[in-house]
Amino acid sequence: MDDRITIDLDRETYEALSRQAQLHGRSVDEEAGEIVRRSIVPQGPEGIDYVAWARRIRAMTPKGVKQTDSVRLVREDRDHGHSIDRR
Repeated sequence: MDDRITIDLDRETYEALSRQAQLHGRSVDEEAGEIVRRSIVPQGPEGIDYVAWARRIRAMTPKGVKQTDSVRLVREDRDHGHSIDRR
């Protein structure tokens, strides 16, 4: 079931929300829903909302940009003698 709520926003806030939604490729409703979801995600033991943090980082990458596989990056580092394993 899809529940709906109505929120009155001043024009300036609505326009800012609309611009943000456009940047993320979402409708204004979808953007508002995402903001609400992020605000209620439980936080980690240090008070850090790791899910929201990861989403903010993910949102920094423009859509359509091909990402490099992390396994390949780790392999390249190890091949160059870089490692966190200092035994």
